[in-house]
Amino acid sequence: MAALAASGYTNREIAAKLYITISTVEQHLTRVYRKINISQRRDLPASLDFDVAHTA
Repeated sequence: MAALAASGYTNREIAAKLYITISTVEQHLTRVYRKINISQRRDLPASLDFDVAHTA
């Protein structure tokens, strides 16, 4: 889920792709942000050492 968010998917798109509710996506991402100590979605790719170019 964090990888999808880091790739630029919206919460709605992630929910549809994983067959879960948007609320569940939000809850999971909130926990991810807390675990890796970030406060904004835009910080996610750098915190995951994530290269968006390799996900296409």
